[in-house]
Amino acid sequence: MKGIGARIERGDAMSEIGAKREDAAMDDSLMDFTLDELREFLEADLVDVRADPEFKERLRRRLWDLVLARSGQRRQGGKS
Repeated sequence: MKGIGARIERGDAMSEIGAKREDAAMDDSLMDFTLDELREFLEADLVDVRADPEFKERLRRRLWDLVLARSGQRRQGGKS
């Protein structure tokens, strides 16, 4: 009977695959940026600067257009 033994072996193999993926995800050489650049980027969250509402709205519309374009849809009538 394969049952439990086969599931345990399969589970061990899946755990090993998951660990390898996690190691690859944490490998700095695979990132397009350095850890120093990431730290600098994240430090911006500590500064209390308000974004221009007009800029935010333009950005929101542009991002929404990108989402629609990737999904194969288009905005109708220029409104979201």
